[in-house]
Amino acid sequence: MTASSPPPRLAAILSTLQGQPRTLPELSVALGSSLSAIEGMLRMLFSSGYIQDASPQADGCACNGCSLKSLCRNADGELPPVNLLRLTPRGEAYLTRQTRTS
Repeated sequence: MTASSPPPRLAAILSTLQGQPRTLPELSVALGSSLSAIEGMLRMLFSSGYIQDASPQADGCACNGCSLKSLCRNADGELPPVNLLRLTPRGEAYLTRQTRTS
């Protein structure tokens, strides 16, 4: 692990977000951790540039050209905004490097 790489538990969150934006409760269930524990780790990943918000905005979905937009339960605006998270290019690059070294 390098100084700019997330610790293993944070890397597990990145792996869980790979390919599918998720909400905080979805991450909590998938990782078997409390909402508060996941929320603290998400803050760290967000501030480090590994994840970003993918929630809809007033002028359209923040996902823009996301290939999952047609599946996104928030893209059509029927549900109230959910704190939906996805990987940034930095997060994707980290997982790609991890896959190569494994």
